Amino acid sequence: MGGVEISRRGVLAAAAVAPVAAMARAAPARLSVGDRLARFDLLKPGVHSYLRSAEKDGAHVARDIWRREVRFETVDGAQKLRIVQRWDGTGAKPSLVTRDSLFEPGTWRPSSHLRVTTVEDKKTVEGFLFAPDRISGLPGVADNSRADFNVAFPEPMFNFETDMEMLGTLPLAHGYQVSIPFYHPAGGPPARYLWTVTGDAQLAGPDGRPIDCWIVECDYNSGKDPSRFWYAKRTQQFIKLEAKAPDGSLFRKTLLF
Repeated sequence: MGGVEISRRGVLAAAAVAPVAAMARAAPARLSVGDRLARFDLLKPGVHSYLRSAEKDGAHVARDIWRREVRFETVDGAQKLRIVQRWDGTGAKPSLVTRDSLFEPGTWRPSSHLRVTTVEDKKTVEGFLFAPDRISGLPGVADNSRADFNVAFPEPMFNFETDMEMLGTLPLAHGYQVSIPFYHPAGGPPARYLWTVTGDAQLAGPDGRPIDCWIVECDYNSGKDPSRFWYAKRTQQFIKLEAKAPDGSLFRKTLLF
């Protein structure tokens, strides 16, 4: 599935791939909150839907349909990037999850994050406010179960719940590596994670036509098998993810339309 291959057919071939090899050995780029994202202009408003599924022992089972929408809006007089997500669960118990996140355009600096989970008749509301040195409960949110939430940051953090879109605004290329500070609201501790472009491949798109993709990997500091992302080279639109789950199944997110 891709990877950087160095031809051994002669000096000319070796010279042609030398810049790629040098890039692969270079120190990772270090992204910080507030930096201008190199390909932010590729991010376009619109809606995409994904199938989340798991495959094990020959069975491929759908979990839910994941709808993600990118908007550019004026909020309290300021221009904002807004990402709205919706999961419609397919399990035995009816479920719905929505997420509403605000950011500074161009930098992805997070402002707020609202998560609402409904399982059968139980509704849980979680609102978070991002600041440079911490994340806390978002004021003014009715029934906010995270009203007293407070976690200090060692440095400003990006919102991990929108990594799919954010990665598509980076300068993806052969050998590109980048260290990114991420925090999943009410998840594990804030940390930096290393993302690496490990190769390229062609995938069939939703309409069956081939899409030339970058392959991006991250092991989330686990030291185990990395999760693998595919991004279209031309648009840097997220196409697919594959990751091994603890039970041995293969977890997937796949673009539907």
